[in-house]
Amino acid sequence: MLGRATTLARRGTAVVAIGLVAGLLGAGIASADTPVDKTFTFKGDFPVIGTLTPIKAHFAGNLPSPVTVGKTSKLFPISVDIDAPPDAGTGMNLIGAATVEGTATFVAVLTDSAGKKYTSKVQLTIPKSPTPPDGQDLKFTATGLAIIPVITNTGSAVVGIDLTSASTTLDPKDAKGEDTALGTFTVPLTPDPANQDPTLGTIQIVPAG
Repeated sequence: MLGRATTLARRGTAVVAIGLVAGLLGAGIASADTPVDKTFTFKGDFPVIGTLTPIKAHFAGNLPSPVTVGKTSKLFPISVDIDAPPDAGTGMNLIGAATVEGTATFVAVLTDSAGKKYTSKVQLTIPKSPTPPDGQDLKFTATGLAIIPVITNTGSAVVGIDLTSASTTLDPKDAKGEDTALGTFTVPLTPDPANQDPTLGTIQIVPAG
């Protein structure tokens, strides 16, 4: 009797353990957001300075996954750390800019399991950031919210960006907070090199219900 009870107890423990593992895996799948950690390099023409390269853009955040087919995702935060060469800071100093602020814009491209593509324009805010001393890189972080648009096919979907769509709009200010002689200007960014992988990550599109 004792041996049988021990065996039953062990089986019961095993069943509970299996249930716990399944529960943990299920919880993981339910909230398996896809982390984003990707750096792209660009070149861009700045006023006064000319062409700058490399301009590094590091994308960070988490892509929501899974997303229900036929519905948009929840809004999710994303940030881009932008690092321009020292000449950018030197140019800002030449025009008397103490700070720089503005926006960063790009187009997200999603490809679903059937090969259908979807696009979503994303605009991020660049907060007021100090102009660095001469010889140092010009750095700032653009942040904002994005959304996965309505996808019509279930399965895996690849999320990336249209590297030719990226740009920054900058508004340098002097020490009094007033516009500089340049005013507000936009710098279209060109991928450099041109053959970079535009993928940010893969998400799952699941059936409704």
